[in-house]
Amino acid sequence: MTIGGSEMKSVLTIAGLDPSGGAGILADVKTIKDLGFFPSSAVTVITYQNTCGVYGIYEVEPECIERQISAVLEDLNLASVKVGLVCSKNQAKVIAKLIKGLGIPKVVDPVIKATVGYEFSGKDVYSIIAEACDIITPNADEASKLSEMEVKDVKSAEEAARVIADRFGCSVVVTGGKLCGKDVAFDVNTGKTFVIEDKIVDAEIHGTGCVYSSALACYVAKGLNLYDACKKAREFVYKAVINSAEVGKCLKVVNV
Repeated sequence: MTIGGSEMKSVLTIAGLDPSGGAGILADVKTIKDLGFFPSSAVTVITYQNTCGVYGIYEVEPECIERQISAVLEDLNLASVKVGLVCSKNQAKVIAKLIKGLGIPKVVDPVIKATVGYEFSGKDVYSIIAEACDIITPNADEASKLSEMEVKDVKSAEEAARVIADRFGCSVVVTGGKLCGKDVAFDVNTGKTFVIEDKIVDAEIHGTGCVYSSALACYVAKGLNLYDACKKAREFVYKAVINSAEVGKCLKVVNV
């Protein structure tokens, strides 16, 4: 499979659709466009959700996901790929097969459980995808599942990041909602661990994980190293949170 040759660079998001626009593909697209790339997408899951909760999902057939991604790869000039919500091993296998050999950065944001408590998938789904990607961005709870150890502070997050990196061969960024606002990263290329800290907003905001991982995919596509890309992505999310909007009856959503 070859990547198209047009001059305008695109970032592909392979993720779920949140019809209320707070998270998923719609949040990714806004982020990608704001950071100077042409957004392209492949839908994996249609969720029935809004700012108050997730009420169910419809899984897109693996063949349909494959045809969406293949169509993009045949035509667009991709700079990076971001993978979000994936709900089955069969979906994961198709995605991993298609993106593994691409010579561009690939970021996966594991969406195992929604903020409001809805269980989407198990760790095995993201184990498949992580091995095809360069960076994985779990939150503390997701890092606990992927590393099979409790992540409760910076030290345990550093240990978990190394375990995950060793297991899947990719760099790891444990995002800091439950780490007092600190993001903990392990760079598999340098073998170094670092902590990114910025201002925090003490409120639950819908869509931060999607925006962060999409921003990170854009910054590494611009050629930034992992540390600088993480710092820029964190700053981007902070601004989106500061500008968060009340579009529905419940949670505020990030506003890119």
